[in-house]
Amino acid sequence: MRVTLVGRRLEHNENLGLCYLRAALEQAGVRVAVLYLNDAMDLARAAQQVLVQRPEVLGLALADGGSATLPLALGEAVTRAGYRGHITAGGQFATLARHWLLERYPWLDSVVRFAGERPIVEIAERVQRGVDVLGVAGVTTRDGDGTPADVIDPRPLDLFPAHDELPEVLGYPAAHITASRGCWGRCQYCGPAALSTQERREGTRAGVPSAALTAHGVGGLKRREITRVADEMAALWHERGVRYFYFVDEHLLPYAEGEALEYLATWKRALAEREVGALGIGAMMRADRMTPAIVRGFADLGLMRAFVGLEIATDEEGRHFGRRAPGPRELELFSVFAEQGVATVGNLMLLHPYSTPESITAGIDMLERMPSGVFEATRMMVYHGTRLMKTMAEEGRLLGNPLRYGYTFADPAMERFAEIFTRLRGELFWDYSLAYRTHDAFMAFGLARRVAAERVERTVERRLERARADVNALYVAAYRRALALALGGGGFVEAGPLIAELLPRSRHIVRQLDAVEQELLTPARRGARLFAPMRSAAASAITFAVACGGETMASAPAPKDASTDATGGTGGTGGTGGSGGTATCTDADIEPARQQVRDLLADKLSCFSGAVTFTPSGHEPSFSLNAYTGLMSLHACDTPAAQAATAKMNAAANAALAGNVPACILGGGVGPVSVDVQGGATSEAEQMATAINQACSSLISINSQFTIVLDAAGKVSKVTSDAATAPLAACVQKALTGLTFPCLASFEVCPEYVIAE
Repeated sequence: MRVTLVGRRLEHNENLGLCYLRAALEQAGVRVAVLYLNDAMDLARAAQQVLVQRPEVLGLALADGGSATLPLALGEAVTRAGYRGHITAGGQFATLARHWLLERYPWLDSVVRFAGERPIVEIAERVQRGVDVLGVAGVTTRDGDGTPADVIDPRPLDLFPAHDELPEVLGYPAAHITASRGCWGRCQYCGPAALSTQERREGTRAGVPSAALTAHGVGGLKRREITRVADEMAALWHERGVRYFYFVDEHLLPYAEGEALEYLATWKRALAEREVGALGIGAMMRADRMTPAIVRGFADLGLMRAFVGLEIATDEEGRHFGRRAPGPRELELFSVFAEQGVATVGNLMLLHPYSTPESITAGIDMLERMPSGVFEATRMMVYHGTRLMKTMAEEGRLLGNPLRYGYTFADPAMERFAEIFTRLRGELFWDYSLAYRTHDAFMAFGLARRVAAERVERTVERRLERARADVNALYVAAYRRALALALGGGGFVEAGPLIAELLPRSRHIVRQLDAVEQELLTPARRGARLFAPMRSAAASAITFAVACGGETMASAPAPKDASTDATGGTGGTGGTGGSGGTATCTDADIEPARQQVRDLLADKLSCFSGAVTFTPSGHEPSFSLNAYTGLMSLHACDTPAAQAATAKMNAAANAALAGNVPACILGGGVGPVSVDVQGGATSEAEQMATAINQACSSLISINSQFTIVLDAAGKVSKVTSDAATAPLAACVQKALTGLTFPCLASFEVCPEYVIAE
């Protein structure tokens, strides 16, 4: 029996959920492969691996809507290619959206509710015996939820996760770890809160008395024995050299000060008994549950990095979302953290469905008062199954679907502020935001000071502090100016001069951080790059496909496979053959071969844009538009006409490549190889988007949906929309009149919009 698990693992991070599932399966004697999907460029090799190995069970980890899209795309791809194993999904998002997933994806066989360690093992055993999985506790199929999950089962908490490749910080291994599961909070916007509520109902359905549910932490917090946490840390410290432990718990410590201090003291004794030496700890903290004494006790244990939840700025916002606003006491904690050498980042959801100019102003004022650390302002997102989702639906303000919800603002000025906010995040603060980058540098400095103080120059801390002050001042100034601009009627386009004015300050901070990071890296024992887990996880400008989109496939990192053998046939995607034969192809050969393919297509089919995936069985073009210009980008619509035009373009690319492909990328032992191509179609789509943005920016919002229909000559024949978007459609038609887009002939083109989280 073999099981393949699929999920996301961002750079410098781990996927702890998959580590736990792998541990449970291996303990049961099941062979496990783990495939990581971080972006669309990973899909081709992952699909190829599944088709080659043919696991009896394919498990998709769907922690949230954003991370669910790629595993779901993989499930779609492999079933279309002939995979017939059992496909199951699990994770927070899968649990909360299980019925929607089963209705939408006919190839999905089951969904695991809540903790997955026991159900995934029983699913594997039943599939091996040819028995229906409906009777497995905690498994949902199209026949319903079936047997209630065993929500009081303590065994998952007792497992040690099967860590695979560990990230490093300054050359020292780092590991993710957990001391608890769940959360006592009931914030309306929070996915874990919604999950805890459903878990409590599950226990009630199973007939477990309320007192027993409470005793086991069901609907609240399930805590591991601290000695087991210390055992796991000791094993990682001694056997794998881990010196930084990041706890993924919602709030790691007990709420009451006395209980928290006793917990920390017991933890410290347990580590000393296991001869664990110098280390660093990172954790998430609720500001309203910390005190100076707790901060000092935790710092004494090893805390060097804290993500401190501020969330909202005013009591009125708190009444909307079930969360108390922080006061002076909570803000002063940042000074205590700094005194103890703990790097902090505070988060504030500056934008949310009920934002007003007054709440934005209060939020900026609070950020300006922060005495230490850095902060990140974000936009509140709506997650499936939460009370906020239901409220937005009842108010008629919910957009999108469970994979990605949006919402409308009641105040048009807030809509404009959101547009400017997006540009600030993407063009001034960057995708790996200046705040998170500064925080990561502080964290690296703190760990170096704890485990190798001799490597740290005394001037580094002063230089980092200057960068921190500059970052916070830039953020406050930018958000104040953005609000004033929005209140004056300005939006996305009008933000250009503001960004140009502030950009020199941003670039100065980048130069400061470049110098400090290089100094931290110079004496590193083994590491060549700064530990930057927030580079991938940083809230960034994310494209939200409102109505349509393209598709890309490319090579992925080799999967981490707990078993060493592979059986089954080779999966392929078809296409025409290349120049014949196979050649040994090294990594050094790949990029010149890619460029040869790009040059060939530029000569024979200059319009083609997208990607071409090469496998030993041939090549598969995948046409797409990658045109991003500001708030709006354009992609081929998901309509019969656009699909036909896309198929025609892919066929033409296959014909152009036939007999002309560099031999090594068709079978040189490097796995599937993808070549991205930026051709004439993308250039024309960018030209089209620029014309629309310049002429119609005042009419564009993330709710605007329209279809641009092009004729056989590439001229716009019409622009269709619903009644609400009719003025924008008319503006688009006028903006494109007289222009010709020959590469987009016979296509239908739709918009996508950017949302900054």
